Amino acid sequence: MAVEEFWVVREEPYQNDMKIIDAPDQPSIKFPLVIAPSKQATKDEILKEIAQLAAQPSDTSGHSKIRELLDANGGAINIKGLPLKDPEDFSEFLSALAGKGEGAWYPHVHVGMEVLRRPLAKNVMTTNEGPPSHFIGWHNEYAVSPVHPGYLILFCQIPPGRGGETNITSSVALYDRLKKSAPEFVEKCGTKGLVYHIPHTASQVGGIVGGNGLYKANAFGPSNGEDVSTWSEERKKKHVEERILDLAKRGGWSEEASKDVSLPEWQRRGFDWTWEENGDLNVVHRVPGTRIHPTSKLPTIFNAMSTRYTNAKVNNTWEPPHTYKTKDGEEATAIPPYFAGIEKDEPIAAEWLAKMDEWQHKLGSDISWQAGDVLIIDNFAVQHARWAWEGDRKVHASFWDQAGFIGQQLPTSITV
Repeated sequence: MAVEEFWVVREEPYQNDMKIIDAPDQPSIKFPLVIAPSKQATKDEILKEIAQLAAQPSDTSGHSKIRELLDANGGAINIKGLPLKDPEDFSEFLSALAGKGEGAWYPHVHVGMEVLRRPLAKNVMTTNEGPPSHFIGWHNEYAVSPVHPGYLILFCQIPPGRGGETNITSSVALYDRLKKSAPEFVEKCGTKGLVYHIPHTASQVGGIVGGNGLYKANAFGPSNGEDVSTWSEERKKKHVEERILDLAKRGGWSEEASKDVSLPEWQRRGFDWTWEENGDLNVVHRVPGTRIHPTSKLPTIFNAMSTRYTNAKVNNTWEPPHTYKTKDGEEATAIPPYFAGIEKDEPIAAEWLAKMDEWQHKLGSDISWQAGDVLIIDNFAVQHARWAWEGDRKVHASFWDQAGFIGQQLPTSITV
């Protein structure tokens, strides 16, 4: 299938031949879709052609060509052979990809972000600064929060010397397989919801998995970027707590919701937080773990449990207080995944998490990076992970939304 005259479909060894829904009448796809220019092209030619795939003011269906390609190919498009050299080139590419009109994409605004992302160009940021040896497990981007992007776009400026692939897996296929192999787990992901313990450092700390700094505008500081250095501790804490409550409300929590026994437990329980003596903050998010995909209307897993499961498994921290000794002899914490509860949260059975991990491996595709490559991810259809690497690696990120492109809570009565 030719995408357009300018673009051609390529086959790569890392593509996964799969069915999104495992049924005899369902089609097989190569995941992800891989395309490239049919001939050597300049940056200006690339920008012009990618803009033709993006949303147009004349669109009446609400679905751009890029949206149709995402829907037909599992939610991920890997574009290779691009003459993009640096974050500025990538920024120009993003502006063309965003399109125009009612269906255009617009930059995502983060709230409650604990991951440090340094700006590199307009709408371009660094990816997670966790050390190269650190495996970042499968997740839908910021699934820990009620506020998350609809799209994630990655760009490779410098490929890793060894390793460092980005693995992607279909969230819709993951739901389909788990619904059949661990139905109670899938049901509880929706009716109870998931619990995430999110640590926020008081100030910015580079080179770690988090480290954004609590008082950043995209964390829980003033949304207008006001300097809080002259504020009293009482005022700063009050402001942060108000923003946490606002975030919980954006996820459906309210005083009324907390008393409604017909609502899912994540919605009734809401968020908690604990201040540390050094000014750091630990926030507990409770959110649904399943969604309805905005365009396909299929149920999808929407979570960020993989790394938490892996850490608990490696360090054997299944039982409270979930602590272990590091190689340096220091005490650390690795809290395993929990379901939300009313009186107390409920540990998720290790065998269910192992089953999810098994399917994430089976369904995954390891994207091998080359300079100039771009990976477009539908955040409601696809989870991504990052393997460890050696050498240098510069893969940058950008986050986008689209009007009406929202993954709604999954009705508990749905069957697929």
